[in-house]
Amino acid sequence: MKVLVVGGGMAGLTYAIISARNGNQVVLCERNARVGKKISATGNGKCNIGNLHVNQSCYNASPIVQSVLQNVSVDEYLQFLSSCQILTYADETGRLYPLSDSASNVVDCLRHTANVAGVTTLCDTEVLAVEKQGQNFVVNLNGTKQTFQKVVLAMGSGSGAVAPKISNFVPQNYLTKIQPSLCPVKVVNMDKTLNGIRAKANVSLLQNGQVVATESGEVQFKDYGLSGICIFNLSAVIARTLVKQNNAQFSFKIDLVPSMTQGQLAKVLASRTGNQTSQIFYGILHNKLAESVVKSAKDCTAESLAFSAKNFTFTLQKLLDWSMSQVTCGGISASVVEPQNLTLPNGLVALGEMLDVDGKCGGFNLFFAGASAIHTFKKKQRQIAFGG
Repeated sequence: MKVLVVGGGMAGLTYAIISARNGNQVVLCERNARVGKKISATGNGKCNIGNLHVNQSCYNASPIVQSVLQNVSVDEYLQFLSSCQILTYADETGRLYPLSDSASNVVDCLRHTANVAGVTTLCDTEVLAVEKQGQNFVVNLNGTKQTFQKVVLAMGSGSGAVAPKISNFVPQNYLTKIQPSLCPVKVVNMDKTLNGIRAKANVSLLQNGQVVATESGEVQFKDYGLSGICIFNLSAVIARTLVKQNNAQFSFKIDLVPSMTQGQLAKVLASRTGNQTSQIFYGILHNKLAESVVKSAKDCTAESLAFSAKNFTFTLQKLLDWSMSQVTCGGISASVVEPQNLTLPNGLVALGEMLDVDGKCGGFNLFFAGASAIHTFKKKQRQIAFGG
């Protein structure tokens, strides 16, 4: 079978390798000068390639997620990576990294494996159109038409890259709204003096005044708003809501002293009444952060200052743009995808980030990209591909 894979990211490379190992004639098209551009940037260059604790709660609610996770285990995903000479280790939180601690090395392994398997890789090549003709597809590659028996879409999204022209392949009614996800947020009336400060905190996300999600970790204060992994994970909750509705109002309530209850903190602050107000948080908060907390307090009583530190609140203005997002929320709707083989009504197969599936930080999105490709092959085909 002659197969075209559109996109040389994790999903596309995984599919191309398995398909070629099963005897298919595979052509992989990548619009960039090299495959794996986004893989090379993951995990701050270390490549957080997966997570030992993958489960449905790590993603948006989707029948596609359920089907893929039931069919592809973390062990099978690691078996595929091992067959590509990518060995991994897990950190204390379950995040998976290559032994090389090098994202570019992961790309080298995948590219080499694809070449050995017989995949023909065409970089600087854009698919301009796909037309179904009988049982085949006629594809326009940089102005040249070729015929394929199968076309697999693995083009990713506009997060951290130029947005793919999905409309060249699927009708608009296949698509949901989209939003940048796993990204920093811009907030209203940010105190710019906090720029560059980091703090360990518990963060609650409020939607129309009600808590809808909580995260713990390091909050990074920026001159425009908030960043850090816990903020990124909460941005996913916001993005998923905005894909479905437009009128939700969000705010972030940050507990800057999670190691104490409000009452305990108030008692500590009350014992420091001899200090100037500017010094009352010495040893508890960064000086600039303390100044901002004091400004936001109703008054200078210990109770009000403790409340302010435990309820340091910011109103969301917007999610920041695609260039600063790790993934995209939304995409090809689960309602038009056959969960068992990820085939669309027009006969194309769609993988990875093109689908309306997004996960939280920690390797879950890269895992899903690879697992979605593995999912489309039968167990016997995987045994052939993985050497099992």
